[in-house]
Amino acid sequence: MARIVALCLGCCAISASARAEHAPPPPIVLEAAPAPQLPPPEYPRRPFELTAELLLGLPSCAIGSNYNQRCDGTSAGPGFGATALWRPSPYFALGGTISALSFGFRPAEGSGLSRGSADGYFWGLLSRVYFVDHGLLEPYLELGVGRGGVATSAFEAGTDAEYQENSGGLAFRVGGAIEFYLGRHVRLGPAYDWTHLYVQHLRRCGQARCIDLDDASYGHGSGFSTISLRLSVLIGPGQ
Repeated sequence: MARIVALCLGCCAISASARAEHAPPPPIVLEAAPAPQLPPPEYPRRPFELTAELLLGLPSCAIGSNYNQRCDGTSAGPGFGATALWRPSPYFALGGTISALSFGFRPAEGSGLSRGSADGYFWGLLSRVYFVDHGLLEPYLELGVGRGGVATSAFEAGTDAEYQENSGGLAFRVGGAIEFYLGRHVRLGPAYDWTHLYVQHLRRCGQARCIDLDDASYGHGSGFSTISLRLSVLIGPGQ
């Protein structure tokens, strides 16, 4: 009996050994492949922008009920502007801007004026909304609020007396632009802005004195529109 039991145990051991020899190897556990690295954004946006622009401006005029000699004969003229912005996100920027223009002013015959000139200005806060966060194109809209004015200067006909009429007050600006990247830190492109004045004073100055005029009776500058070419320099790390 003992011999039979030993024989059975030997057969079981041989069978188990055979199964172990033919069993499949344990699976090899592989680590997950690392995620592919994305390429850096093309022309990333940067936190600071400095802009210089060449302007061509056209003044607008509010017609008075009695006197419009200062509105007749005004025409387009050149100017320049500068803007500094902080851009905390690729889609928004806030800063300051200033513009100065030299308009044409040729008094009409019979107006009693000669040797005319005109100018305009705007300065204030400016905010921008951008539409893309990378790429070669940079379109945006802007809104500004500050102070502006339009002035005309002319000599009284037949005299050496020069008088300047200046209309100024709270000003709002709206506009937009499309700029193109020339490099990672430089953009260039056209822009359009419209500036409207809420006139708070209309003054005529000359011969060492100034008088206030009724803005309903006297025609005066009420703002201007500008077409410009902007060159922007971008500063800081890419966003």
